[in-house]
Amino acid sequence: MRYRNTTLAAATLLVLSMSSCAGPPGNGGSSERASWSSYTTTDGALVFQYPADWTVQELPPAANDPAGGVSVQVNDAGGDAVARLDTGIIADLVCADPDEDVAYTEYDTEPMPELDSEQGTEQRFVYRSVAPSSPTRGEPIATYAVITEIGDRGECGLFDYFTFTKSSGGRFAGAYPAEEAAEGQSYLDGAAAYENTAEFRDIKRMLVSLRDTR
Repeated sequence: MRYRNTTLAAATLLVLSMSSCAGPPGNGGSSERASWSSYTTTDGALVFQYPADWTVQELPPAANDPAGGVSVQVNDAGGDAVARLDTGIIADLVCADPDEDVAYTEYDTEPMPELDSEQGTEQRFVYRSVAPSSPTRGEPIATYAVITEIGDRGECGLFDYFTFTKSSGGRFAGAYPAEEAAEGQSYLDGAAAYENTAEFRDIKRMLVSLRDTR
């Protein structure tokens, strides 16, 4: 079974204080699927929609906030993980000036004004990649995520987190897998082409549908 790498790209993180039913999905993308389901996290804080033939798997919480949090993994119809949602994450980005420039590319983005944060920040969906200028500095990676803009634009890797409560936030994200690239196609060329696939449109629509239910 293929498993998508949903870890962060090269970023340094330090811990700091920082039912299934048919329903209309979010407006991200132009998915042609007619049937979607809705999932509400066990703490009742968030809800999102996903294709009816996909599944949501509850996982042990990855939260480091004393207030707690939840973790779930979304699998496609074939059982491959396409995204993961974790809440109760206290994280911040610590970054020194990069030794070498990185190539940052943003393929798609959409504001998410209906996802509230108690910190007063604004969230958006983004699909982007970062590639070190030299292979010795690491491999390129492309991720799709719900984020709070922190202005790094890839200099420190990809910080795929959004703020939520007053003390912590979450991560609803996944990564374009290298094995999706066509034969002879580079990872970054494959990542760019992925934006035009039906699977990407479904993933974007799912992520953009994330809502605060508090």
